Amino acid sequence: MDDRLERIVRGLIPGQKIAIYPLSTRYGDILTAYGERCETFDLSPVSLEEPFQAEFLTFDGATITVRTDKYPCLRINISDLENIVPLGTA
Repeated sequence: MDDRLERIVRGLIPGQKIAIYPLSTRYGDILTAYGERCETFDLSPVSLEEPFQAEFLTFDGATITVRTDKYPCLRINISDLENIVPLGTA
């Protein structure tokens, strides 16, 4: 796990807007981050190939939970991410 990303996430406030950069944006190859929908019966993974903005909800030590325009609840392992950038306060 990336200690730098963990420090960033631990400093976030629930409801705070963030920008999320999946690994594929750094390497430009087939490595892609995947998200897992929560609060739904659809367990198919969500491919995260492009940077996106989200609202931070929680962090469990390995996985962040966020809300996006498309997904009301999405879990992402931070080891699949290149960067997380805080965009402001809640």
